[in-house]
Amino acid sequence: MPTEEEPELVADIVVAARADEPSAALEAVAVAGYAAGVTQAALLSACDSALDIVLAGVPEGTDVPADDAIRDLMDRLEGWCPPGAHIEPLPPK
Repeated sequence: MPTEEEPELVADIVVAARADEPSAALEAVAVAGYAAGVTQAALLSACDSALDIVLAGVPEGTDVPADDAIRDLMDRLEGWCPPGAHIEPLPPK
């Protein structure tokens, strides 16, 4: 379910994860989120909610490309990725 705090962010993540180029679309959502002042924790929480949406009603064991794309984004947000792929928050002003 979408979080109370960021339902639009959750929806944006779901749409991006289902796009033709989900990696680029999800990166754009994350970068825009950081630019708007969204924290890493809030982005990760929104990703968790987006996972719930894309997996709702899907039988266990079914390959869901949007699920993989969101999990890849989460890895990039947390730094569990190759050097240079990490999506970092903007420095504080």
